[in-house]
Amino acid sequence: MNKAKNDGAISLKEGMLEVEGWKPEFYQSQFYDFLDQQPYIVGTLMDADEGMDEDAHSWMLKAALILKWSFQKMGWRTTMLGEEKWIAVLEQKTEVYETHQQDNGLDTAALIKLSSSPNTLSELYLYVTENNTADIEAAGNLLFLLDCAIEAMEMAVLQDKTNTDA
Repeated sequence: MNKAKNDGAISLKEGMLEVEGWKPEFYQSQFYDFLDQQPYIVGTLMDADEGMDEDAHSWMLKAALILKWSFQKMGWRTTMLGEEKWIAVLEQKTEVYETHQQDNGLDTAALIKLSSSPNTLSELYLYVTENNTADIEAAGNLLFLLDCAIEAMEMAVLQDKTNTDA
């Protein structure tokens, strides 16, 4: 089991390095492929820029693409996550974040621990925030969106495995 966790961390780090090295044309084609494969997830992420400046928003989108690329490199296939499942992820995460914030404020470290994949969320969140300055609201929005994207992409992988096994 440790091997899988390590492989995932290695793949995510490698994914970051690889995506950083892509030529703009290749990046754009990969991004549009991602949009075609996951229109609800990527479409929402593209539209959700509240409180973020353009650079932070672009980095958040890049982090989501890195996640997709890392999954692909690990051989994890995904199927399109339907709109209903995506909305359910957004609603569930909204409830978790709102409840947590009422009791604890915007404690990003504590919110990361509540994630289904805290290590992945932490890495992607740091990737975005270390390359951008973000106020507390923007940082919270970035964390929320990345958390939703990770949860949804994991569901898309599990959904593919379930469909393949059936």
